[in-house]
Amino acid sequence: MMRIGKKITALAVSAAVLLSVFAACLQVFAQSSAETLRFGADGSFTILQFTDTQDTQNPSPNLVNFIRKALDEAKPDLVVFTGDQLKNYDSDFEGPGVQWKVKKALDAIIAPVVKRGIPFAVAFGNHDSCLDVTLEQQVAMMRQYKGCLVVDEGPSVSGCGNYNVPILSSDGTRTAFNLYFLDSGQSAVLPDQIAWYVSKSNELKESNAGVPVPSIEFQHIVPFNYDLVSAFAAQGDVIASFCGHNHYRSDNDPWLGIDRVYTPTSGFNAFGPGKESAARVIELNESDTTGYSTRLLTFIGLFGDNPLTDLRYMCFTLWSMEGDNALTKTMKIMAGIMPAMLYGMELAGGNLARFLYILMEFFGADITVNGL
Repeated sequence: MMRIGKKITALAVSAAVLLSVFAACLQVFAQSSAETLRFGADGSFTILQFTDTQDTQNPSPNLVNFIRKALDEAKPDLVVFTGDQLKNYDSDFEGPGVQWKVKKALDAIIAPVVKRGIPFAVAFGNHDSCLDVTLEQQVAMMRQYKGCLVVDEGPSVSGCGNYNVPILSSDGTRTAFNLYFLDSGQSAVLPDQIAWYVSKSNELKESNAGVPVPSIEFQHIVPFNYDLVSAFAAQGDVIASFCGHNHYRSDNDPWLGIDRVYTPTSGFNAFGPGKESAARVIELNESDTTGYSTRLLTFIGLFGDNPLTDLRYMCFTLWSMEGDNALTKTMKIMAGIMPAMLYGMELAGGNLARFLYILMEFFGADITVNGL
């Protein structure tokens, strides 16, 4: 009887091991399938960059509404967040439960992307590492979402989230383009990270018959260190670096033949350009991978210059009435309610259900109703 019992136990253990291995294989397969980026049949590939969302587990309705609106307008193949996803200095992150708070804050910006079936990648910013939740823990949280491309090369390279993501040709036979992501830390990319980039660049070049693979790079703080930008130029693959951090700038500041493109904040819970807060569309084409086209989607551009947008901005943007006292703020908001209500009713065209939809969406509710 003891031998039979041992055999049964051994069989059960073996079955459990096989099942776990099978499950792990399925998970790896699912991840690898989700992580394959490819130019479309028409040769296009669109990236939508958000930066400096800088919010908490209680995000501004303007932020979540803006992300949804920008996603639906751009219809990107990939979303990139370039740092300062979290507002580490906000009192919302104080006290117990900080892990849950960070997870909820990240979910606010990631969930709309995942809901639309779009893969996403992240480069970390200087505020993201200043919490009682490490960047590595944040990566683990992000990896729970389908379509997450974030990888950490490990402790052998400074920072967290130094990695590359290839984009295959439309026929899937080769790497036609490449995306680099570097952690600029509190100020700049460090020498060992530059060495990692050069090694990865050479690796891609070797697998591409000795020809550099055209690339763009994402990091939070603009690359102002000569060693990094000169490495880009020497390797001959990176044509542009896209960054954030400044909150206001939206220009291109080329150096050594490398475009350094600023994107203003996409958030509403920190300083910024007001209604010109934006996301950046980056369009690539397989027929000419030596360049790109880019444009901004702004808050006011997507929502329009109207009383409803004015009220959104006043109610849910931290700096919208900076310098005004509480009474003045209240009076401004009260004065804006009636015009916004009338405009909403006009949009609804007398349809009560449509008006209620507009009202709930105003406060950040994510509702999908056919016909509305």
